[in-house]
Order: sequence, then C-alpha cells, then structure tokens
Amino acid sequence: MLEYCVCPKCQRMIMLDNEFETGFCCCCGTHISYEDAREELLAGLKKSIPDEFEIEADLSELIDEDDANIDSYGLDECKTKREAAKEYLGKWDFSGAFKAFSEALDFYPADFESRCGLMTAGLLRMKDTENWESYFTECISQIRSQSDWRMASSALKYVLDIMKKFLSKGGRYVSPSYTIGFWERLPKSFPELRQTAAEILAHCMNVEYAPFTDAARLDHETTRFAVGNCPSEPDKNMRRGMLAVIRFHCDINKKERLCRALYVYDRAVWLRAKDEVRINDAIMLCEEITSGEFTLENVKLVLNTIYDFLMMGGLEQNSTEHEKILFLSTVYTFPQIKKMERFFSGKLFFNKLYAEIYLKQKGASLISAEYKKIQAKIRELSV
Repeated sequence: MLEYCVCPKCQRMIMLDNEFETGFCCCCGTHISYEDAREELLAGLKKSIPDEFEIEADLSELIDEDDANIDSYGLDECKTKREAAKEYLGKWDFSGAFKAFSEALDFYPADFESRCGLMTAGLLRMKDTENWESYFTECISQIRSQSDWRMASSALKYVLDIMKKFLSKGGRYVSPSYTIGFWERLPKSFPELRQTAAEILAHCMNVEYAPFTDAARLDHETTRFAVGNCPSEPDKNMRRGMLAVIRFHCDINKKERLCRALYVYDRAVWLRAKDEVRINDAIMLCEEITSGEFTLENVKLVLNTIYDFLMMGGLEQNSTEHEKILFLSTVYTFPQIKKMERFFSGKLFFNKLYAEIYLKQKGASLISAEYKKIQAKIRELSV
C-alpha cells in the first residue's frame, strides 16, 4: 500500500509502498529507506501541529498545496490511466497494463511510477517473453531521456523487486532460453543489480531450487502461474544460463545446488536414453568454466557436479563399479571420452571407463601407446 512520505534528501512529499523496506524518490531519484522517509514526514508534521492534536492519515490537502507550485498539466489524466494500469496488473493482464501505463506517460512523461509500471508490464507480458530484450532497451531509453538518467537503475531495482514478489507467490517464467539474453545483459549494464538478476535467473531455470519458492518443477499448479510459453521439450542446453548464474551470484552453496538440480536430477533417464544433446551440453559447460574467466572455487563446483552426472557418482549405490563401467561404455563415444579426459583424468574410475571405451575402437590394441598410457594412469591412481 502506498503511503505519504518525505524524501530525507530533497524534502519533497512523495509516496512509497510500505511493503518494501526501501524505495526511490520520484523527484531526485535517491534510494531511501521507507522508515526514514516516513519518520521525516511525521517529524515535520509534529513541528507544525500542537502536541494535543493527533496526526491525521489523510494528507491530501498538504499534497495539493505542495503540488500547486509545480507544472502538473496532464497529471490528473495520468493518475487515472495509472490506476487503470494497476487494475490490469492485478488481473495479470500485462498487455493491458503496458498500454495503460504508456497512455499515462503520454499525459505526464515525468511520472516515475508509471515508468516503473511500464517496464514491469513490459517484462511480464504474457506469452511474449521472446521480446524482453527489446522491452528492456525501449524502457531504458525512455527513462534515460529524462533529466536524471540514473532513474533507469532506480526503475530496474523497482521492477526486480516486483518480480521477486511475483515469484514468491509461486509464479515462474517458463523457458528461460527466451529470456537469457536479458539476464546476461542487465547485470553488465547495471552491476549493482547483478545479484538480484542472478537470483531471478536461477528461479527461471529451476523452481525447486530457486530462493523464493518451493513450488514443484513445472507441475500443473506452477504452470498455471507461469509467464511465457512452455516449451514442448525440456531445454537441454542449460550451460549459458548456468554460467550467467555462476558469474553473477554470490552464494556458492546456492550455485552448487542449482547446478546439481540441472545436471544430476533425472540423470539416469538421460543416460539410459543416450541423450547426446544433454551430454554434450555438460561437457561444453566444463570447457567454458575452465576458460580462465572463472574463479577456482567455481571451476571446482562445476567439475565436481558434472563428474557426478557423467560418471554416475553419488547415487546408484546398489550398482557395482564394474556394472557402471559396462553401462557407461555403451553411452559415450570415444570422442566424448577424449574431451572428458581434460577434466577428469585424475579420477581412477574415469580412467577405467576410458580404457573400456578405447578397446571398443576399431584398431585398438592392448599393446598400443594409448592403452599403455591409460593403464599407467590407473596404476598411478591405484597406489
């Protein structure tokens, strides 16, 4: 609910949502605490009102008097359209809200709340997530056209807070592949928002391990609250989103849980089906994480997770090592196991599997240099 407050910096009368701990002044763009702004208002009123009088909740006269000295042409029409837009948002009609917020800004281009609403509606438009990047560019351009371009960052912070509230109610964005470009670009343009962007992207990729809700992954209840089209097939190329989360998220434990959710969840099904796309995506994730752009801690996180996925570590305790090797030797091709060697050559189990797959190649020999090299590695690791 919006409450009247006073900005501690510029001393202007403003309105802030009491559901958020912080907000932004629509006059000077300063990031302020709701409690501080509310206390600033009450302190000013107490100076002008005798102690025996109670402070009235209705401050409309004060607001009108304050606004009398500024150019408010079109403000009434703007407020009418803005309220209509909010009703659309309440009904999850994001297209209707986007149109109404646009019309509100036509009447009064300086209205900060309408600009924030325009960006929120644009990013949440149903079944239109493919165009998020164009909405992002459009809204930032409109905000930066004002006298204080820093409002772009303020508005985005406001939008991301709205998104987090939406997610906390069980909502989700399906098919993050549609929106990954947005989540990669936003933290690069606004570094101060990278943590929040990474948290929301993590939610997009996997609801079960997202920080805002425990909703089951893509069940019928979750899908009912989804924004965007649900893909006919699960997205098997997850490395681009995973790399973005690893790059921008600061919580190593949550990054590891997400990585394991994406690459270990249902892995027995993928391996039995010999899902080449999923397997190659995991191998390419290892290649990209070791490019030199990521910290050693993040590299270890990914390599340990992908090893457990590809080598069936951690689970399938009832299967013997020999049974796993026989099974996996029918799953991977020799080119795939050669790529894995770069990352897992220090593991005894991997080298045993490597030897088994090598011997299936045409022209393979027990006395070849390749096989002798593998056996030497096995002996070394067995000590």
